[in-house]
Amino acid sequence: MRSWLREKKKRNWLVLFLILFGFLFVLVFLYARFLHERESDAQHHSEESAYRPVKVMTPVASSGSIYTEVLGRVRGKQTVLVRATVSGWVKRIDSGRGQEIEKNGTILELYDYRVETRLDEAKYNLESARGKLAEADRVYRRNTALFEKGIVSEDETEASRNLFETASASVKALEASYNRAKWNYENLKIRSPIQGQVVEIVPDIGQEIRSGDMVAKVVNLSGRKVIAGVDVSVARSVKRGDVLEVFLAKGGTVETVKGEVGGVSPSSDDLSGTYDIEIVISDSAVKWWPGEIVSVKIAVQKLDNIVRIPKTAILFENEGTFVLVEKDGKVSKAAVVPTWIDEETCYIAFDSLPQDSRVIIEGNFGLLPSHPVKVVD
Repeated sequence: MRSWLREKKKRNWLVLFLILFGFLFVLVFLYARFLHERESDAQHHSEESAYRPVKVMTPVASSGSIYTEVLGRVRGKQTVLVRATVSGWVKRIDSGRGQEIEKNGTILELYDYRVETRLDEAKYNLESARGKLAEADRVYRRNTALFEKGIVSEDETEASRNLFETASASVKALEASYNRAKWNYENLKIRSPIQGQVVEIVPDIGQEIRSGDMVAKVVNLSGRKVIAGVDVSVARSVKRGDVLEVFLAKGGTVETVKGEVGGVSPSSDDLSGTYDIEIVISDSAVKWWPGEIVSVKIAVQKLDNIVRIPKTAILFENEGTFVLVEKDGKVSKAAVVPTWIDEETCYIAFDSLPQDSRVIIEGNFGLLPSHPVKVVD
């Protein structure tokens, strides 16, 4: 019995020892694995920290233009200053400011009793002269018939012919006077020479108007044009037929249309010293009002063999400007002379970049030449 108990006790201790040994073995294995993974993570983190992530762009040689922006003023397709051709006092105004008007539509009407009196006088004088002409014609025809029968002399017949010709000339002169008086009377109604919109009425009712005074301004709004004042260098860079971009800031947005150069003034303005460029906008959907200020984008210089890059890629130092480029995972510095284009991009010469290199456009802050980098999308 005792020997059996001793054997059982040995087996129990052996089992306990095996369990304890297995437990210690598992602990040692897990600890070793933990150390290995920690070392691997540290090594991986060290490798990642050594390479800076950057974004790059592959430079491609192309051509481009340098632009300048000038201010211009919108005008209607056609603007006419309507002037009075006769004198008088404003009797009635038939069109209001902003009102549409047809060609030959009445803008306002003048009154001048002298014009009406002259028309009546010319009319009565013409009627009297026509009566005298009819009588002279009758006498001349009668004398001609009697002369052929030998009843009246040749002198009497010739005298009647002279009276007829004098009466005929008088009628023609009075017809011209009557037509002139009638023209003056009809022009008391001042009419629009074009179809458009009345943008200005100068006089008020009762005001005296003299011949040649401006009484209204009419604008044809079926199209638009922009007049921009530029210096001589810009004026020389454009020609008739060039297509330009025109911008209007409106309601927090920018409306852009294209217009064609209609002409460039050959002489400068005496006050501003600028040259006028006329840009015709044929798009019927454009409803800009005459007088609105717009911006006109004009190309002033053509460039070849250039690369357009973001302005953020340009860096500065005492020696000048440069960009950082990547080639085979390494960084190098390339001196460049940027040409500013707009608020976000600029041009640099393609030949100023190392061959087969790529321009670093993001991640260049604090980056030094020869530093290893990793290109990311």
